[in-house]
Amino acid sequence: MPDEVRYEVKLANGDVELADSLWGARHIVARRTAFAPDPLRPTSVLPATISALGKQYFGGRVFVETLSTVAEVSAPPPE
Repeated sequence: MPDEVRYEVKLANGDVELADSLWGARHIVARRTAFAPDPLRPTSVLPATISALGKQYFGGRVFVETLSTVAEVSAPPPE
């Protein structure tokens, strides 16, 4: 059985949330951006960093992406 991968989202305000998929991680950022006091400038949310977590990674994590703008939140995820 392959090692399970989870995703960690670190938001600009220091909040950390976990997701079961990259889509789920990006959805956390999109949801928090949409409900920010100023959705066009969500300084409490962006930049957000997404990392993959798993035993198979050296140090237990690997960087996936950083979302810095609202436009990046709605863009397709990297391959």
